[in-house]
Amino acid sequence: MKNIIFILTLCLIHSLSFAAGDASRSLASIKQELRVDHARELLGKQYKRSIVSSFEKHRGLEKNILATVTKRLPKKFKGQARSVTETIIKEASHHGLDPYFVMAVISGESSFNPLATGPVGEIGMMQLRPATGEWMAKKIHMKWKGDDTLKDPVANIKLGAAYIAWLREKFDNHSQLYLAAYNMGPKSVKTALNKHVWPKDYPRHVMKRYLAFYKAI
Repeated sequence: MKNIIFILTLCLIHSLSFAAGDASRSLASIKQELRVDHARELLGKQYKRSIVSSFEKHRGLEKNILATVTKRLPKKFKGQARSVTETIIKEASHHGLDPYFVMAVISGESSFNPLATGPVGEIGMMQLRPATGEWMAKKIHMKWKGDDTLKDPVANIKLGAAYIAWLREKFDNHSQLYLAAYNMGPKSVKTALNKHVWPKDYPRHVMKRYLAFYKAI
């Protein structure tokens, strides 16, 4: 009996130590240069007068992102807050995006609900259609397990960030156009441009959320 109690005690100590170690583990670091470059791209001439420019040399934004993600995720998914935060930061860095921009898209698309569904079949955090998700999965060599792949917040963010990066390249880094294309599709944006119409509603809503995240730091 004493041996069993001793073993159980050791297991408990080990478990607590592991949990403490995980909690204190450093988050992935934001690549500041890439974040600032993308912020300048998004805001253009307005950058210098914006709230974003005041954080140009600010460190420790990772913790703010973790706090925001933890607060916004539904109760069922709060245990994944760290992995979601890590994914936002890493994928943003990988594609040269500001992680707060990625969060702004997530906020507008799903309000951070991994199980959100849209009116035309969009699924998950970044509201991707299954056809788009499967296509992007092939492009980035990610395993596709059917539509349920998009209900995994980490997988969804990886695919969504990759899709934004693809659109960004397609529209020559013109933020208003690649943001509009994320919402209405690249063909619809080109059709609008051919009619001398510049889509602006969706980009405006995303940028409003983007600036709001910085104001809340």
